[in-house]
Amino acid sequence: MTTLTETVHDGEFLESEANGFLSREAATVASGQVLNAGEVVEFSAGKLIACSGALATDGSLVTDVAGILFAGVDATDGDVTDCVYIARDAEVKDDLITYPTETTTGGEKAAVIASLELLHIRPR
Repeated sequence: MTTLTETVHDGEFLESEANGFLSREAATVASGQVLNAGEVVEFSAGKLIACSGALATDGSLVTDVAGILFAGVDATDGDVTDCVYIARDAEVKDDLITYPTETTTGGEKAAVIASLELLHIRPR
């Protein structure tokens, strides 16, 4: 018997977004990244990468998040252009979002949520 694992579908994590796709932007995903729909992303050298969740001494993120990737992207072999991400004004399903891994000291998810809320992206 074969077991299949279903991943999050494109945009499945969205509860609501601004009219006319105003919540969305497009950017390049950096080479070497394999990202899932619903993954929190940040910019590095002008390209999207998975959010590192690295914390500053005050508990905030070292790099603010850019948003949440709309669809999965495999950039293993090179940059992938025109990748859509949710950049602002949206409500998302918290249980379908891929956050950075919590360390033993914790606080990464809370810092990422705080950074998302600055973009008016609210996990529910």
